[in-house]
Amino acid sequence: MNLEHLTAFTAAMQRKDLEAMLSHMAGDVVLNTPLMAEPVLGEEAIRAVVGSLLAVVDAFDFREIMQGPEHVSSFFKVTVGTIELDGMDYWLLDSAGTTREMTVLWRPLSAAIAVRDRLGD
Repeated sequence: MNLEHLTAFTAAMQRKDLEAMLSHMAGDVVLNTPLMAEPVLGEEAIRAVVGSLLAVVDAFDFREIMQGPEHVSSFFKVTVGTIELDGMDYWLLDSAGTTREMTVLWRPLSAAIAVRDRLGD
């Protein structure tokens, strides 16, 4: 499995470079996020959701990337002001190595809710 796109994606995420992040995703990518009940579908919808998130996040600190036969996941920390979250991204990659589907998991719930509330400001 080619992780070139995924490595570039995580580096872009740490730089908070939305356009670079999107360039490593399939055009019809699906994002499952704890911020919304329904999946976010396609590049334009993801641009709006992730752009808002990047505006409030201070830092992403990727700790480990794990690879299975069909999926790749990463463990990371997110800092938003004084709020710290543990995060896990779970990616399904296409044959070119771009992200086809991404599921984001955050904990603890109280911190995830605090970030969601900050996005509402």
